Amino acid sequence: MRYFAPLVFIICLALIGCAPVISKETLNTVDRSITFEEVIKDPSAYTGKSVVFGGTILDTENREDNTVIEVLQEGLSSRLRPVEPEESAGRFLVSFKGFRDPAIYSKGRPITVAGKVVGTEQRKLGKGTYTYPVIEPSEHYLWDRRGYRDDNVGIGIGLGFGYTHID
Repeated sequence: MRYFAPLVFIICLALIGCAPVISKETLNTVDRSITFEEVIKDPSAYTGKSVVFGGTILDTENREDNTVIEVLQEGLSSRLRPVEPEESAGRFLVSFKGFRDPAIYSKGRPITVAGKVVGTEQRKLGKGTYTYPVIEPSEHYLWDRRGYRDDNVGIGIGLGFGYTHID
């Protein structure tokens, strides 16, 4: 019985470490059956629908009264972290009200966004034109840059000795 309390504590910590980064209240408003692939094929059919998407920031553009962030879509882990940069189904835009600093919302940074599909925007992409679904966020999460694995929870227990030789 004396080991029960520490065991419960460790299990609780592990469960907290696996929780999604978007609040439960927001996730309850999201239709998780809507895939990015469906939205990219016909964005107008999903206008007003709540979704959760993630990916890597490609560009941040500050406009007069909002900031538009271009994101390369990626699959999401159970914590909703973007995890599959090589398997993108396309791009989307996130339209934030007000100013977002491009030094913080910078190219290469992973982001997860929950919000409503509010329309589309066409932009030049290479020599062609690309139609981006536009998401108005209700909640978002900026992840540490790739290489900083903040979502890995590790526990190590060991015995041993070490040897250091200094010349």
